[in-house]
Amino acid sequence: MTVAGRIREATKELKQFRRRDISDAIGVRSYEERNKVSKAFQDFIRRGEFERIGDNLYRYAGRKDVQTYRQRFWDIARRMIRFTFNDLEQITQANRNTIKEFCSWMVKKGYAQRIKPAHFKVIGRLKPTVPAYNKSKESNESREP
Repeated sequence: MTVAGRIREATKELKQFRRRDISDAIGVRSYEERNKVSKAFQDFIRRGEFERIGDNLYRYAGRKDVQTYRQRFWDIARRMIRFTFNDLEQITQANRNTIKEFCSWMVKKGYAQRIKPAHFKVIGRLKPTVPAYNKSKESNESREP
């Protein structure tokens, strides 16, 4: 399960919590894990899944019906044809590592090509919906003929 998934499960059980409660609840042991949890926590706040109810006190507000970062990246790539890490970061305000992972996936799957470091170009026409990111369900069926 991803860090975000573990956090989501823990917060549903806690009802209300402080930042440090999350790390304890999911059993964080290293500085690296604690850093990942901190970044994920900020993403939860930015998406509106965590609602502040007091001084450093939060509650899980649930997932909003919004586009995923992957879908937002995909839409931007479809519209811009040529894009950079900075383009995606400025438009979506997503974490740089998330953007790098998505762009690497697009190149690996043949949806885009790297034209120079941090610069990409879409290959062909992409369908409106981002394909499955799950390794067992990945396919190249997201290109229009």
